[in-house]
Formats: sequence, C-alpha cells, structure tokens
Amino acid sequence: MKNYKVFKKPYILIEDCKNKYQPFYKEYANSEAPKLHLDSPTLCCPFQATKKYKQSGKRRHTREGFCEVCYVRFSNYEEHIKEFEHREFAKDNSNYKKLDTFISTSAFESASPPEEYTPQSPTLKLTPVSSGRNQVGVHCDDNEKYSQTLHFSLVSTEGDLGQDVVLFDHFIAEVFDK
Repeated sequence: MKNYKVFKKPYILIEDCKNKYQPFYKEYANSEAPKLHLDSPTLCCPFQATKKYKQSGKRRHTREGFCEVCYVRFSNYEEHIKEFEHREFAKDNSNYKKLDTFISTSAFESASPPEEYTPQSPTLKLTPVSSGRNQVGVHCDDNEKYSQTLHFSLVSTEGDLGQDVVLFDHFIAEVFDK
C-alpha cells in the first residue's frame, strides 16, 4: 500500500478523477483556513466576509453656495436647480451670446494644420540628394559602379576574415527572384 497522510487540521485536497496525477494538498493551521461564505452577494468573492455598515445618525448636510447663473445665494443646491427661474435662465440662448462670441473668435477653430503640411514619422529622416550626404548602405565615390556596391564582411570558422563584394542591383534581383 502506498504512503498516505491523515489530515488532522483543515485542508484542501485537489486530485484528478482518474488518479493519473499526484494529488496536491494544503493543510492549514486552524486560524489560517479559508472560510467559504455562501451568503455573499452575487459577483462578490465568497472568501471575503460581507461588511455590515452601521447607519450613521448624522444627516447629510445640504450644499450651500452661490449660483453664478442666477446671481443668488442658495441653501440647497438640488432644490435651487429645480426652481423655475434657474431653468428658464438656462434655456434662454441670449444669455450665452458673450460666450458664443468668445468661442467663435478664439484660436481653437483655426488650429487645423495648413494645407501644405504633410505629416511624417519622427523616425523617417529624408536626406536630399543634392546635399552630398551618403545614403545608408551605399558608398559614394566618383566611380558609379562602386557607388552601387554593397560590402558584406563574413567571419569564417577558421578565424580568417573574408570580404565579399556584391553588386547592389544583382543582389536585389536575386532576393526578389526567389
């Protein structure tokens, strides 16, 4: 008979039905064992006890302040915004003429890019041909044939360096013909 263990403390045992794999178990000290709360609300963790909050005897105070629309002081914000005068002022479009004028004359509408603007990637660096700079991978020289040549340096297994010269046009043709 195989070795077996008798659990004396709370434990969790996970094993497959066919006994193909070795079972996994965890034995807890009495105070560490997780407790499953089946009365937990839906979509809440059943391992965390639901907190019960006491109803405080304090009543939530109303927000007092000054209405910049009506230019009046109020003691209760929720009641003030329901008043007829406040709602009528908000519905009247003539009260917003100065704001509309400010928005229409601001620079926000003319923030579109000019027509000749062409967005470019910050990593793309175009070098004009007339600048005399070398293009990447091509050696510039008076000899036209040499300027279209790529140089590959190869390291052999014996340790001596070899250098192969391949014509650029021939190299591209070989790559795309495959």
